[in-house]
Amino acid sequence: MTKAKPHSATDWFDALPAPQKKPLTALRALVLASDSGMVETLKWSQPCYSLNKLVCYLQQAKSHVTLGFQQGAQLADPHGLLEGTGRMMRHLKIPLDGDINEPQVLALLACAIEHDRQSD
Repeated sequence: MTKAKPHSATDWFDALPAPQKKPLTALRALVLASDSGMVETLKWSQPCYSLNKLVCYLQQAKSHVTLGFQQGAQLADPHGLLEGTGRMMRHLKIPLDGDINEPQVLALLACAIEHDRQSD
């Protein structure tokens, strides 16, 4: 039997396994609180967040969760948190047993939002 695909971001969060649910729900709250205009949609079977363009996305894995930035290569990352070597995208991996450094995540989100506004 195959799992039914979620129809909305809320369905996606409701279906998360317990270890991933807590950090992803916390990241969702940070992303949505980062800008009142942030729009949450489900694309590529994962929650994505947009203003003018796609700003970021959330993803689950067995041993971590990911906050990805569509234009991550353009972001200031003074703490060296972002991973990835592609032309544009970068991501932040958070271990399931790790804490989310809210000030650092919010700083990355603010930078991504500012970049999105400037590229309008």
